[in-house]
Amino acid sequence: MRTTYLTSLRTAFNPFSRTSHVPRLFLQLLPVNAHKSIKITQAVLPRTTKTPATLELGFKDGRTMTFNWAESAAGQGVTGVKEKDEKPTQLADIVEEVERHARILGRKEELQGHAMLGRGAVLLLE
Repeated sequence: MRTTYLTSLRTAFNPFSRTSHVPRLFLQLLPVNAHKSIKITQAVLPRTTKTPATLELGFKDGRTMTFNWAESAAGQGVTGVKEKDEKPTQLADIVEEVERHARILGRKEELQGHAMLGRGAVLLLE
């Protein structure tokens, strides 16, 4: 997973809840030196809390992605914040979104770099 364009990461979860599975796994996917370039804020919620597990990602372009997981009312499992009929957000979905956004930012950066090189080349020729 490319973390080059991530600037902030905020999580809040109850480590004893099934809903905390995805945020914990996402933290494990981060490289060892991620704390140098990413502002990581982690909150551990008490065991009895009803607050949903949360993962919020911030990117260099200012975009933020927020994911929430809550226990279903009947205790049947985990439900996401999306529509009722949809399955909850999985780790693979989040990694895919981060990769997709990193590719978009990489393309923008590359195009701006080529534009700058093009202008510089014209200036050198004149």
